[in-house]
Amino acid sequence: MNEIKKKTKNREIKSKDKIVDVRKHIKNIAIHSKDNSNADEKETQNTYAVDHVSKKGKKAINNVKEQSIKNAKKQYTKRKENKIIERQIQNVYTPTPPSSSQHKSDKTVSENNSLNKRKTVQKDLKIKKDSKSLPIKNKNIVIKKETANQKTYQHKIKSFVKLKNYKQIKDSSKNSNRIKKGTQSAMKTLKGSLIFIKRTALSVSNLVGAGISLILLLVLLLFIGVFAALSDNSSVSSTNAPLSVEVLAYTDTIEKYAKQYEMEDYIPIIQAVMMQESGGKGTDPMQSSECPYNTKYPNKPNAIQEPEYSIDVGIHYLSDCFKSAQVKDSFDNEHIFLALQGYNYGNGYIDWAVKNFGGYSKANAKVFSDQKKAELGTDVYGDPNYVEHVMRYVSLGFGNYREQPNFDNMDAWGTNNPYSRANLYGQCTWFAWGRFYEIYGYSPGFIGDGWKCVDQLLQAHPDKFIKSNEPAVGAVFSCIGRNHVGIVIGWDGENITIQEGNLDGLTNTFAEAKKDWHTATYSLDQFRTKCKGVVFAVPK
Repeated sequence: MNEIKKKTKNREIKSKDKIVDVRKHIKNIAIHSKDNSNADEKETQNTYAVDHVSKKGKKAINNVKEQSIKNAKKQYTKRKENKIIERQIQNVYTPTPPSSSQHKSDKTVSENNSLNKRKTVQKDLKIKKDSKSLPIKNKNIVIKKETANQKTYQHKIKSFVKLKNYKQIKDSSKNSNRIKKGTQSAMKTLKGSLIFIKRTALSVSNLVGAGISLILLLVLLLFIGVFAALSDNSSVSSTNAPLSVEVLAYTDTIEKYAKQYEMEDYIPIIQAVMMQESGGKGTDPMQSSECPYNTKYPNKPNAIQEPEYSIDVGIHYLSDCFKSAQVKDSFDNEHIFLALQGYNYGNGYIDWAVKNFGGYSKANAKVFSDQKKAELGTDVYGDPNYVEHVMRYVSLGFGNYREQPNFDNMDAWGTNNPYSRANLYGQCTWFAWGRFYEIYGYSPGFIGDGWKCVDQLLQAHPDKFIKSNEPAVGAVFSCIGRNHVGIVIGWDGENITIQEGNLDGLTNTFAEAKKDWHTATYSLDQFRTKCKGVVFAVPK
């Protein structure tokens, strides 16, 4: 009987384990009622999945909000199940005191079925899901509230949602960076302007408070600043024009006083000044009556009645302007331009231009003229374009028809010279090309034999030269019978002065070629006989 009772008891235990205990666990498995539990779940999910997400991910999360909430719900349910299982295993449950028969049965189940406890809990959860429709009358089991782990769970939900939407957040960040980089490039171009505007605004604000005198100072500074920006515009466009016969007639006189006032290297510029001032005509060809060195005649326009005295006074004053402008040599364009404008305005302009603008420019020359007109109450003061007007009578390289070649000018004798590149140093074509470039400042355009040079020059520059049987200063000649070419540097109507190279008839080194040339004068008939026929390309 004992064995039968034991067996019966075991059956009851098993039956109780499967049915009674399970149902009792189911009846009290929730902390709150069904309605409260569901409400809490929804509140927790919505609050932490949407309201407390990171600000940086809000925009991306809103775009996928519905999907994120669904995923969060599933994850929440799964995590909750796992938590309950773990707590069941770790004896987290704190059941209410059962009746004596129930206690005995539970103790027996705990002793004999410890290995099946996890399965029982899983069944509890499964039944719990389905038990929403079952009537629960008795609540004998109570689960410990999870308030202690609520914050941890909320943090994990937040992390989960952020992780789930990491890609969208990252893409959003990338788009933001692209926009940022795009705007940065635009901002860099505006940065300098904004700083300038800001500083200007502050300065104006301060100046208004300081008074009208400071505002006038600001206007003056701005005025100077505008033209300072233009002060580097010192280039002069030069269109070469020939000297008149009247100017050339004063060559000997010009050379005399140029030597006296140490201006020998600038004879072509002196001639160009005379050409601009008078064309070599009148009793005051240098228009120097108003110069301070005129002590013989009144200091008013055209007062001088002796051309030679005019040349003396004019070159003397031009020499002072060159010294004041600190001209170094005939290739020092910057300071020569400053000196020339000083000759026209008076050398007071030189100090003014250097002090306010660092040197000459066409813009500040006009400013000076305008200021003087306002001071004197006149409509005209000098010629703001004086430098350009003078330089049209001088080659770009300041070549002197009568001076010796400057072999240090490598543009003429080396770099640009096609005969130099072919190592034809000393040839008459090499010499004529170099001298032409020194005088006119551009290529003559010939690259062939000497007897072809005139035709090639006319083909290259038909607007500047014409073909002639009569010479002119600055003309290129080709000896038809001798295959020779050279430059005309003087012509008085009877005698012609030329410069030519290749006296030894050989191709030389550069050092030898620099000595293989000369200046010679012939009557025109002698020269024609020497050349066995000659043709000229004369400046228009």
